[in-house]
Amino acid sequence: MNPNLLKITSIPISIEVNVTNGTLKAPEDKEPLKIDINRTPGGYKMKSRPAKINIDTYAARSSMGYGEYNAADFNQKEADRGFKIAYQGVARIVSEGDQLARGVSPSEIAAQQMRAGATIETAIDFLPKGGADVSFDKGTLSINYTPTDINIDWENINSSVVEFVPGNIEFIVKERPRVEIEYVGEPIYVPPSANPAYVPPKKLNTKG
Repeated sequence: MNPNLLKITSIPISIEVNVTNGTLKAPEDKEPLKIDINRTPGGYKMKSRPAKINIDTYAARSSMGYGEYNAADFNQKEADRGFKIAYQGVARIVSEGDQLARGVSPSEIAAQQMRAGATIETAIDFLPKGGADVSFDKGTLSINYTPTDINIDWENINSSVVEFVPGNIEFIVKERPRVEIEYVGEPIYVPPSANPAYVPPKKLNTKG
């Protein structure tokens, strides 16, 4: 089983922050203001936790008899099984070749295998009986904004008239967080003969 058939991409949130500072306007024909301004910068803290996807393939693996195996153990077990089948096949071919060299006909060899109860494995059922259990944990976003603190000490406030234009802060969500899941494996055809590249298994000729 290839554990990398799903390509999962987590797209974080994208936020644009536009800040417009406050301003003071005074008439040009008036005496300039004499002020003392103490400014404590503000700011914001943003904490984001991306969405999380959980995939549990235990049920799918259990349906094939591999519930207790992880990916590495599963690959090792299938490799050992493949070597075993290959060795058995080589041994059978050597035995049949030895019999042919002694003059035994192919039909007699096939009959011997049938009498001995030999079986030839032509297909392997490698599809799980159930799918993976997929669950999602929602992402979170928290923003703590502290506005700028301005302390103004007017020295000649009575001689001038001013207009204060307050500042502004704007948050624009340019892209929402999301999780993209892409299946990158080969198509699965049911029945297998629906596959354009399907090659039917060869039939064993037991008549000689």
